[in-house]
Amino acid sequence: MAKVGFIVFEDFAMWQVALLQKFLRNNGYDIETLSIGGGPVRTDGGIYVESQPLEYRTAEEYAMLLLPGAGGEMPASLLENKELHLFLQNFQGLIAASCASTILIASAGLLDGDYTTMPHFKDRYSNYLREEGYRDCDVVAGETVISARGYAHYEFMMAILERLGLLSQNPRLEKMALKLSKNQ
Repeated sequence: MAKVGFIVFEDFAMWQVALLQKFLRNNGYDIETLSIGGGPVRTDGGIYVESQPLEYRTAEEYAMLLLPGAGGEMPASLLENKELHLFLQNFQGLIAASCASTILIASAGLLDGDYTTMPHFKDRYSNYLREEGYRDCDVVAGETVISARGYAHYEFMMAILERLGLLSQNPRLEKMALKLSKNQ
């Protein structure tokens, strides 16, 4: 079973990736929640999730890394965290970063292609995010990084499912994803 490293931090936006996680699990992916130090981590909705310490894992254990957006500011302590940077730099697969997590990827020096994020994050964190490469769109599916604006959770999910080949393996998945994401 392939493993996804789900990297979380205080006030992360669980809603941006919840449906994606359901589809990943239903299609053979094991999701392991990771954070700096491990333990309970609060979502932006006030729910706590239990996480494993990132410091005791190796990047090679995972087929993909999934980073949700932030409910507000991205903590400077996280952006400057050397252990997180090293973990991300040692990873060789697909990194899917929603919203403000694009800044985490950039702070580790891994955002060298096209990317997107919320425009106010691009401006606020311009010391990490370079102007060239920024695309004013909902999702950018680069070779190693898929980035998205926070509100584009459906498009983000579909880009990931397509990249992993899950849409071609299960033709009903796209219709089901649309139906559940629109609550129809």
